Amino acid sequence: MTKLETRIKKFIADRAANVGVMFALAAVPVVLAAGVAVDYARASSASSEVQAALDTAAVAAAASTEMTDPERIKLAKDMFARNFDEETSFGFSVEPVVTIVNDQVKMTVDMQVPMTLMKLAGINNLDFTSTTEVNIPAGKKAEIALVLDYSGSMGSSSGGQVKYIAMRDAAVDLVTDLTEGENADKVKFGLVPFSHQVQVSLPGDYVVGATPGQTWTGCTQDRKYPFNTTDATPLSGNDDSKWGQVQAPEHAAWDCSGYGPNNLVVKPISDDHAGVINQLNSMTPYAWTHIALGFEYGWHLVSDTAPFTNVAANNDTETQKYIILLTDGAQTEPAFGPAGTRTVAKGEQNLETLCTAAKAQNVTVVTVAFDLNSPATENRLRNCSTDPAKHFFIAEDGAALAAVFNQIKAAITAEVFISK
Repeated sequence: MTKLETRIKKFIADRAANVGVMFALAAVPVVLAAGVAVDYARASSASSEVQAALDTAAVAAAASTEMTDPERIKLAKDMFARNFDEETSFGFSVEPVVTIVNDQVKMTVDMQVPMTLMKLAGINNLDFTSTTEVNIPAGKKAEIALVLDYSGSMGSSSGGQVKYIAMRDAAVDLVTDLTEGENADKVKFGLVPFSHQVQVSLPGDYVVGATPGQTWTGCTQDRKYPFNTTDATPLSGNDDSKWGQVQAPEHAAWDCSGYGPNNLVVKPISDDHAGVINQLNSMTPYAWTHIALGFEYGWHLVSDTAPFTNVAANNDTETQKYIILLTDGAQTEPAFGPAGTRTVAKGEQNLETLCTAAKAQNVTVVTVAFDLNSPATENRLRNCSTDPAKHFFIAEDGAALAAVFNQIKAAITAEVFISK
């Protein structure tokens, strides 16, 4: 081998070594970037699990009305430990700090989540702090009117499931979950199943043509305008302020005969949770859609004005009132408007007026568009809700609806039981 050949081979070997070193150096930022993503995702997951465990533990401790403060603190810590298995999941341990001040359970966790690949950059831990505060009863209570569309279209299927059955199952789960354990006496429910009319029991004094002093049971549409946009009590001697304005045979085949067999009857707000669930399990769809009428009765259920008065006062700061309105279609039934007019458009306008008025009375309005093919109605529901970001939902099928009702449950839990 000549001296020239030897020098060439040595040069090539040196260049190969340099390329390897350069590649290794170039790979360091790539590895670190991947490590940051993996480690941060892991830390975020740990933080979320800690927060969920804190919320659950604090709610349980606050809801246990017969406990002393030390007993509440012990329960909160024990509950947190059961719900966050830190050693096996994330490789670190945390101990919540629990305090009880001003009728609130406050829990805080300061945690250091150990890193893996980020250690290459000298970052051994990421620090997080999670906090929750829950009111101790007499904290807030909730009165919830479920205003549910039982028009004929709810008997059709969406995503392989009959729509009213998906709605029923989601509503039953909501009632069950919100009334478990210590919360049973803090949450009340009422039902307004609506289609083109509403079947209800009312004092005869409030129904056109009924006998004063006796209970009237039947189907009715809305009152005359403007009474159908308020929660005002019907006035003696003023038929426009009363229900029973439209009676069969105007509706021919779609009269009141289908409401009884389908168990579509208004159930006032009460703590009869089993009764609410039983009725939800027995109702079936019938006829057309009068969304404004359903909402009108939902507002009456939670309002302290007659005919339904077995609720907290409208100005009771310890009771949060809710109307949960679900529909799968647009308004199809005419409603009363100014000067004796009666059109579908008036019904749409009345719903907008009712939503605004109920919200002004501090009623939280939650709206759900379920397999709804009406952009105008969807927009109306969005505007009707108290806060569209938190209280308006779209569900395309039964699985999505179940997820929506879980979100509604979480929102109510946060608003009623969790103060921060």
